[in-house]
Amino acid sequence: MNVIGHVLIDGELVNPHVASVSVFDIALLRGFGCFEALRSYGGVAFRQGEHLDRLERSAQSLGLDLPEREAMDTWVADRAAVGDCTVRVVVTGGTDERGTGEDSRFIVFSEPLAHVDPTVTLLPVEAPWHPDGAVSELTGAKTLSYGPNVAARIHAKAEGFGDALLIGRSGNVLEGPTNTVAWIRYGVLETPELGLGILASVTRKAVLEVARRLGIPVSEGRFPLERMLAADEVIALSTLREIQPVVKIGEIEKMVGPLTTRLIEELQRVIREETSG
Repeated sequence: MNVIGHVLIDGELVNPHVASVSVFDIALLRGFGCFEALRSYGGVAFRQGEHLDRLERSAQSLGLDLPEREAMDTWVADRAAVGDCTVRVVVTGGTDERGTGEDSRFIVFSEPLAHVDPTVTLLPVEAPWHPDGAVSELTGAKTLSYGPNVAARIHAKAEGFGDALLIGRSGNVLEGPTNTVAWIRYGVLETPELGLGILASVTRKAVLEVARRLGIPVSEGRFPLERMLAADEVIALSTLREIQPVVKIGEIEKMVGPLTTRLIEELQRVIREETSG
């Protein structure tokens, strides 16, 4: 069991050996629910407010009610206080097949930080399930329905790569199974736009802020894979990875360049400033 301390279920401390939800919960039966993963640095979760803002948007898309914001903040801070860890928040769909949220559960627990390699290789994978610019009720929501993304990652690893790179029906670069991507081209930081239906990543937002602070121009748009392959430097971004340099996309090798190094250093400085004390 990879959990630090107790699990909080609707604010109640539960021993992780007995923590559970109903087998009739549609989070299990239908993948209906939403979640967040936060990173705690020395007992303080980075940008906790932004993560909970996104959780509220996801829950609203699903029609799920959440506890009061003050309670959610308290519960997340409680589990983050154990030190350097990952804090996971899960909101289940409840036991009503219609998805109304009856008996929905709000779960918070912390776990040790997973190992992150210093660099990563990516295998481009077609992702016909991705919105790729289309709009639906759940576009942009961080839901529990991650099956296709997980399958893409498993496929990439079976082919000898560290992770997958999702490519839309349009041929545009989208994101990774659990991360966003960006790259440096002629001194400009380019990244897929949120209008494609990619996740509004908290780390992505922080990195774009950092880039502008460093005087690096930023361009958000719809870019074909060929443009990414021609980039000078490529990075993967997520809560747990922070900024992870990409050293290979398919058969195309990439370097860990100077702007990537500057972005990593500046992001880590911002994290220290916001989580110290």
